[in-house]
Amino acid sequence: MGKKKKSKKPQQKKAKSREPKTQISLSSAITPAREPRKIQESEVLSISPQDNTSVPADAEIPANSEASKSKIEIQASNVKSRFRRMLPDIMRVVIAFSVIMIGVAIWIKPPLLSASFPRTTYIYKDGAAQAAKLYRPIAMQERYYVELPEKLANRYQWFAIDRRREEVALCEEPQRRFFGKRAIKRGDPLGLDLEFRDLDGSEWLIHFYTDAIVFSNNLLTVRLDTKRPDKE
Repeated sequence: MGKKKKSKKPQQKKAKSREPKTQISLSSAITPAREPRKIQESEVLSISPQDNTSVPADAEIPANSEASKSKIEIQASNVKSRFRRMLPDIMRVVIAFSVIMIGVAIWIKPPLLSASFPRTTYIYKDGAAQAAKLYRPIAMQERYYVELPEKLANRYQWFAIDRRREEVALCEEPQRRFFGKRAIKRGDPLGLDLEFRDLDGSEWLIHFYTDAIVFSNNLLTVRLDTKRPDKE
């Protein structure tokens, strides 16, 4: 009970002594706002489209880019000169391929070409001998096609002849075309075989002689003279 209470006056003095320090630190931290700096025209920057990096507008193009452009031009000229040297070879290959394709098309679908040999004539009923048209397909030397000027007895106008098989057939006009010319397809049937066939009340007879091919019935006779006039 006899102890004296300590006074708190010195602590208050210490607290008071700290106040001016905090005021000084706040006053030093607060600085007036600066005005924005004006950008001069000389400091304007340009952006490169390739790497999006800023480059001064008045910057000079390096000499490496010009060298690369010259290299590209040289490479392009080399490619052009190489193509010019290869062009004749390319043309030869294209022409050879075209010839092969045309040959294959002709072999599959040979066109009919008009021919004057063998000499072809026909006789209808008891009339005089008249000329008929003869066609030979390309690449088929053993095949003939005979066309009469008009259809006789409502059925006879086109005949197909296979000399190798010694066969004569009644056929229709070829409907296929090869560059505007009549054509046939290899492998198609020849037509209606006329050998020993009864038509119009009579039987067709077919003869393959050494110098002629003759097929006939009571109404019509067709003859192909296979012997040339200058040979006996």
